[in-house]
Amino acid sequence: MKTQWIDIGSDVNWQEYGGLWTCQVDEHRWHVVRFENTTEWGDDDPGYRYHCDLREVDTRSPQMGAALKCIGAESDASALERVYALQAYGAAAPLWQDCGNRARELIRTAHQQSRLLRSNPVAYESRMDRPVNAIGSTAREYQIGDIHSAVLRAVAEGRSEGDLLLKMGS
Repeated sequence: MKTQWIDIGSDVNWQEYGGLWTCQVDEHRWHVVRFENTTEWGDDDPGYRYHCDLREVDTRSPQMGAALKCIGAESDASALERVYALQAYGAAAPLWQDCGNRARELIRTAHQQSRLLRSNPVAYESRMDRPVNAIGSTAREYQIGDIHSAVLRAVAEGRSEGDLLLKMGS
């Protein structure tokens, strides 16, 4: 079955100004491919022209209300508006990312990664359970905005960032 990718926020010239596409994984989960031209970042030359990532959003997210409010949408928003809101709000599990100078190759690889994760439950669970930031939040925790679990793991493991984050939170 061929996956239908739907444009939810791309410029007409996506290679120059960026693109955003989604495909439905199941009733509530959606994969989102975000493509960026790094010259639009306004920073020094990072050594590559493009950045691309694959994320997953779940429309059952506890962050949905805040995400919809963030984009000015109502609670009766369409499924695509909900997907856009969640990814814009950052309530998305990072599944894959890469950078390079060949735009179409990056998009093709993102689509391949999406197909792999949709067809291989073991690979999917492994990606969702891996740490995705410096404090050790898993992709699953990151998606729902749960930083407490990673902080508590850091404290239990005796890592200094756990103690620091606990102090900042109190």
